[in-house]
This record gives sequence, structure tokens and C-alpha cells, in this order.
Amino acid sequence: MRPCRTVPFAAAGALVLTALAAPAPGAVPDDGPELTLLATTDVHGRALNWDYFAEAPYDAPEDVLGLALLSSVVADVRAEKGEESVVVLDNGDAIQGTPLTELYGLAEPITETGAEHPMATAFNLMGYDAQVVGNHEYDYGLDVLAAYEEDLTAPLLGANVLDAATGEPYHEPYTLIERTIDGEQVTVGVVGLLTPALSSFVVEEIEGQVVLADPVAAAREWVPVARAAGADVVVVLAHTGEGTVPDAGYDPSAAYEDVAANVARMVPGIDVVVAGHSHQDVPARVYENADGGRVLLTQPYYWARSMSEVTLELVPDGDGWAVDWSAGNAPSVEPHYGHEVAAADPALIAALEPAHRAAIEYVAQAYEPVAEATELMRARTARYEDTPILDFVTHVQAEVVRDALAGTASADLPILAQASPLSRTAVFPQGMVTTGHIAGLYLYPNTLTAVELTGAQVRDYLENAARYYAQVEEGAPFDPATGTNAEGIGDYNYDVLSGVHYAIDVSQPAGQRVTAFTHPDGTPVADDDRFVLALNNFRQTGAGGYPHVADAPVLYTGQDDIRDLLADWARARGVIDPDDFFVENWRVVTAPVPAPSPTDEPAVPTDPTVAPTPAPSAPGTPPATAAPSPTTTPAGGGELPATGAPGASVALMAGAALLAGAALALARRRAAS
Repeated sequence: MRPCRTVPFAAAGALVLTALAAPAPGAVPDDGPELTLLATTDVHGRALNWDYFAEAPYDAPEDVLGLALLSSVVADVRAEKGEESVVVLDNGDAIQGTPLTELYGLAEPITETGAEHPMATAFNLMGYDAQVVGNHEYDYGLDVLAAYEEDLTAPLLGANVLDAATGEPYHEPYTLIERTIDGEQVTVGVVGLLTPALSSFVVEEIEGQVVLADPVAAAREWVPVARAAGADVVVVLAHTGEGTVPDAGYDPSAAYEDVAANVARMVPGIDVVVAGHSHQDVPARVYENADGGRVLLTQPYYWARSMSEVTLELVPDGDGWAVDWSAGNAPSVEPHYGHEVAAADPALIAALEPAHRAAIEYVAQAYEPVAEATELMRARTARYEDTPILDFVTHVQAEVVRDALAGTASADLPILAQASPLSRTAVFPQGMVTTGHIAGLYLYPNTLTAVELTGAQVRDYLENAARYYAQVEEGAPFDPATGTNAEGIGDYNYDVLSGVHYAIDVSQPAGQRVTAFTHPDGTPVADDDRFVLALNNFRQTGAGGYPHVADAPVLYTGQDDIRDLLADWARARGVIDPDDFFVENWRVVTAPVPAPSPTDEPAVPTDPTVAPTPAPSAPGTPPATAAPSPTTTPAGGGELPATGAPGASVALMAGAALLAGAALALARRRAAS
């Protein structure tokens, strides 16, 4: 372990959040070397462009993904710029997320088989130079993570992950990468950071062994160490989203989830920050640093859908080099998207073939049929309109809690239930639904809890959810491609609620958007009304900034995986029919809507068949300049029309089963063991 040295921190400067300027046409850089960084993040087991559940490649442009495609990008950039000029980095969350990683992390863990982890095989073949741990690296325990780390040829970093016994870094905090570019020696220092916001089941896995310190504090400690060790350029791999936490009053003990922007602004000595965790596509952003300089932030798109190519012109600086920010020579970023790549790397495909075949066999053997669905249900639009597939989740959760509270003092309270659009590609086909489909919809092994909230607190909860949308002009069309994921909020941190009716008016500022907030019979919700909220154990901690729930009275604590609850409910009925659970109780609007009369109970649609909204455009340009996808003209009063009807073929819409059906069977086996 390298020696630890803490360096005092200077006061942070003001934020500069601007689009990255392109070099002026015809600009000629100085004679210094040119360094290129290639970065990925949140790969989540997507080594190949393959949907293990649909048994087919992803072919919709917005879904095409995989390291095999990005490996071709790496080869092309190295051929163009020279191998010594290129440094390849990954920003964490690599070994969880598909049946492939489930097989090698849980079903047949590499700690027992001695096999090389297929993600390590891919990263090694592509020649990655450094990686950082993500929060999901701990999902299968520290032993599996250690075995994976041994398989890697690149160092696995984590400066703010500390050994609980010693307080020293559990992983290497930083690494130095030496390059000879055009005859000049260049040293790249890479510091690794991880969000401290871990799910409760992961905390239980690692409790007493490792602890997570604040990323900003860790960067303050280790960036100067990397500089002192000879780094000309310092890159921070920050497995945390940009975030919106103010620098003023920043509290290192608060365990903020997304602080990459704070790292960029508050820690002197950084040249580039690679952000992640929030699953956003942010090719380039520039921040003003505390030392008065500028810091480039890039966040590649998740699931290996893109790779950021960062070009840095270097100029002499004392005995070393510094990043050139002069006019015409400033850093530039080119995002490379999977759907733009002509062909995948055949060598990587061949190297992964045995593991890929094993994962296919694993899925075929492990998932189980559950029940027949009466119609196609998909999650692609669930982040901006009410859909039957999410109502399936909330209905089952509410029913479980209702049964659990029978005979208690809370039995007569209205029950609300929470769900998030965890996967845009999840689908229930018309016909047999399996545990694989359910795992593809509900990606994580959460358990169910229930708390009591007041009407005022529920409104606060919904206002927090409504931050997910960007504000638009009153009556303006709503475009999902530009209107969602505001403030860098990931889909997994957007919640919908069943059991009350409400509209989200995105023409209003955040915090003032929830309107037409009523009980199902149309009676307005009063501040002192009492409710039971059924929610998963992750959200019950307050993750995602949701207020009140962490301190609310707990009425129920379940032990079963929510995916098991969903499967058991469907098995007991033998059918999954939206008529049994779909209540269109929320909507996004762009103009004020009146609350319904208490005498007019909102209708429960049984066939939301309306012409579908055109799908958002595929990623391919920075968000600030992305070409808008076709927009939907609001219906009367600025309300979006429903688009939850069956659409294109299952082959186009089938979701990746991140844990496949096997996860449910394995969860049962683990619970029984």
C-alpha cells in the first residue's frame, strides 16, 4: 500500500457548467504530446450484444450495446493515434447485471470453480489500464470480488473503500500509468472513488469488513498524493453521478449518492472526472475547479452502449506536462455508440464463447414458467406514463401488505405502493411469463416494507419523484428524450405510486408540480390523512432523496424477495391480466388540470389503446445538443395521451433479464440454505 498523505484543501470556486467547446477549425496544437483516454462505465455484464432472455441480439438502435462492439472502437483509436497514446479505463459496476455475471458470481461462483471471470476476460483482452469498483461489485460478496480482482490485469481502485479493522484503503487508492508519446514521458495518475450509497443487502454482506468514506474527502487526500508521485495528468474514476449537492455546506457524513460534480469543483489538481452510477449519457461537461482551473467531466452511456474518447493536448509544465486549455487546443470528447460500430471484435467474441454458451444453458435450465399474460406489457414508456407492467408490481405489493396488516390498528388505512421503472427493455409477452421476465422487470433482490405517512408527507414524496422531469413551457409538447432524467436522476430513482390519483405538471418548477392529488373517489388528499406506503427496503432508507420514509413508523418488514412475491401471486392465479390490476392513476401534464369532483370516481381503463408515442431517439450526441425525437402534442389541457397499448414485436421490445429467471430460483435456494 502506498503511503497516505493528507493535503489541506483550498476554498472551492464557483460552478461553471458549460458545453465543451470544440477546437477552432484549423487550430494547430503546440508540439507537446497528445493523450487519449477511452472510458466506459456501468457495463453491468454486457460483454456481448445479446439479450439472454429473448435469445437474440439487441437490434433497436437505442439498445445496441456490449464490450465486443466497443473493443472495435479501442482497436481503431489505437491504430489511429498509437497504442502508447491511449489509456483505457472502466468506471465500475461490471460484474453484476446479466445471467452471464449471475452464473459466474452466484450460481457457479469463480471462487468455487476456479474459472476466470468472463468480464475479466473481456477487459484483459481489450487492454484496460485501470478500473474502479462500483457499488454492484460487492453484490456477490468480498470473496468473489477478490477473485475477480485477481483475474484482472489492470488495477481495481477504490480510494474511499476502507478496511473496517485498520481504516486503510481496502483497494488500491490510485495508480500511475507511464506512457512514452512521441518520445516524451507522460505519467497519468488515476484515482478511484465509489458512491457511498449502497443497497441494504450489500451493506449486510460487507458489514464489519469494509466501510465507505466520503468521495470528496478521499479525493482531497489521494489526488495530491498522485500528483506528488509524478502524475502529469490526474483522472478521477468516480462511480457516482454528477449530482446536485451544493458545495456550500457540503457534509462529508451525509453519504450523498451522486457527487461527481462536487469532486470536480471542490478538489484541486484534477484534470478529468469520469462519472457513472446514474446511468446517464453525458459526453462532456466543464467545471471550474477550486484551484481556478477547469475540469472536464464525461459520463459514458451505461450497459456498454457508449465509450467516451477524451483527447488531451499537453504542454510543458516545469519538468512535466499539463493539460492545454488554450483556445483551439482545449480537451475534446467524442462519444462512440454501439449502434454506430460497424462490427464487433471477433477475437473478443471467440474468447467469450464458452462463458456465453454456459450462460445460455444456465438460463434455459433455471427459469420457470409462471402464468399466462393476456396481452403484451412493456416498460419502455413507464418512466413517463402509467403502464400495466408497473401496476402489476404495485398491486402485488399493496396486496401483500394489506394481508399482513389484517387485524392490526392500521388495517383500515388506505394502502399506497411504490415502484420504479428499473428497465426500459422489460417486457411481459402475450402468453407465458417466466421468472426470467419478472427478473428482467424487477432487477434487484429487494424485500418489501411498509411505513405510515401523512397526506402532506406523501405529497412531499411525489414532489421528490417529480424532480425527474425537466421543466417545459406551459402547454408545450413533452419529449421523453429531453424531458426525463433531469438533474441526472436515473430511472431507478423515479417512483410512481398506486392508491392515490395525481398529475405531475412539468410546466411548474420542481417542488410545485403535484396537482389533482386525490383519493380514488376524487376526494382531495388532506395534509393530515393517514396512509400506508408499501415500498422496497432500499427506498425505505431514503435513497434517492425521498423524504420522511426513513423516519416513518414501520408497520411491516417482509423477508421475501419482491420478485418471489410477484411470481407467487401470478402462479396462484394462473393469469396476468391488466384488467385485474391496471388503474391509470397518474399522468404527466404540461398545463394545470382541475381535480376531479368527489362524486366522479376516476375511470379505470381496461384497454388503453391509443396510437403509441414515437420512441425517444437513440443516443448519439451530447444531451444539450441532441436532436429531438418526434414529440407528442399534448391532449386537451396539456395532458399526454396514453401509449401503453401493445406495440411492435416482442423481438424488438424484449428486455434484458438482468438476473434472468434463475435469480429467483437461486434466491429461494439461498433462503433455504
